[in-house]
Amino acid sequence: MPTKRLLEIKRQIDEAIPKQGEIAGQIKAIESQVNQKFQIKTISEMEKKLKEIGKEIDAKEAEFKTGMESLEGAYEWE
Repeated sequence: MPTKRLLEIKRQIDEAIPKQGEIAGQIKAIESQVNQKFQIKTISEMEKKLKEIGKEIDAKEAEFKTGMESLEGAYEWE
């Protein structure tokens, strides 16, 4: 491999290292926020919580739809 190509690879690695640290810091900050708000420590716990919230939203949407249909059927609308 030519020296020029090796130097280019080294430059790219040198640029990527600080970015990796920055991204790791952002991930830790988000994990900390989630832990504080929801007492969740792992990604699997997060996924489980998201599924629970999704089910709650679906149930509320169904309840709302039923209520709207009942309301629409109870009155004559123009």
